[in-house]
Amino acid sequence: MRQTFVLGTAALLLLTRCGSGRSASFAYVGNNDKSSISVFRVDAGTGMLALLRTVDTAQGGATYCEIHPSGRFMFVSGQFANAVSAYAIDAAGVPTLVAGSTTPAGLNPHNLALDPGGRFLYVANTGSDSLSAFAVAADGALTGIAGSPFAAGRTPYDVKIAASGKLAYAVNRDSDDVSVYGVDAGSGALTPVPGQPFGVACRAPPCGPRAIEFSPDGRFAFVPNRFSNDVSVLRVDGSTGALAPAAGSPFPAGTDPRSAAVSPGGRFLYVPNVSSNDVSAYAIDAATGSLLPLPGSPYPAGTGPLSLEIDESGQYVYVANSGSNDVSIFQSNPRTGQLTPVATVPTAGSAFSIALK
Repeated sequence: MRQTFVLGTAALLLLTRCGSGRSASFAYVGNNDKSSISVFRVDAGTGMLALLRTVDTAQGGATYCEIHPSGRFMFVSGQFANAVSAYAIDAAGVPTLVAGSTTPAGLNPHNLALDPGGRFLYVANTGSDSLSAFAVAADGALTGIAGSPFAAGRTPYDVKIAASGKLAYAVNRDSDDVSVYGVDAGSGALTPVPGQPFGVACRAPPCGPRAIEFSPDGRFAFVPNRFSNDVSVLRVDGSTGALAPAAGSPFPAGTDPRSAAVSPGGRFLYVPNVSSNDVSAYAIDAATGSLLPLPGSPYPAGTGPLSLEIDESGQYVYVANSGSNDVSIFQSNPRTGQLTPVATVPTAGSAFSIALK
């Protein structure tokens, strides 16, 4: 695999550190149109990103990235090649393709999810209405799980695994629902749960659900709907996986919301809006899951903000802007959740996704 080395410099802003948890050391941005990953070092004191290098990936796009719980591997979907690849991450944070790991997925694979133990990887195939499932070997190599691919609804864009590792959720954009599965602890195989799929109940169908995120306690799921420009809040039955609309749901968002992230403490939700070029921010009611817009929300981002990540300390928010080919960096107020712009850092192509390590 050819590697392009790019040196990056950035002015460091003096900001007060706050919050708890571990700050990220590296950030990885998938440049989908260039089939490459921009690798950044994260300054723990300022949240700034300094470009270390840009690494070419397997051809076919660098669509979404997922970091293994060990931090030793990263998995990347390639929507133009209908494949997923594994990369080993060295001590310097640099990913290298695991030989022979590029594996066929379904058509147009997008988001990926690992189970909490990092034993199984799941990929949402938007073009073939399915989830591909793989066992992860000790060296990061991938092997298809028996029964894979597993049927989903129409145009599944996102997949998430519950913190328990026992349930999997696929968000189906064009059937306006969420497919829910039980996860076999031994094999990783998926079995649909009774009553699924569950509708998202937006303001004005078609909804276009595009992603799903969970509160840390697992009681609520947050689903941004790109066509109805709102966020559905769903109550989660932790035993059965069943979903039901929470009181007051859905809640208004910006134009074309496609992803979401919950702060580590579970108090705040952030949703990037692709067409209004901003980030909607909410306080989460711990009892009901209802969303209250934060003062100053929505916050301007770059062009086409598509993905968003929060570091484990909860103090920095990173937004990958697919249209302006850059990352917007914000500092989050630990008490209010309000965002303050830090900087904008260019990437090597269409910044489709971002992952922190």
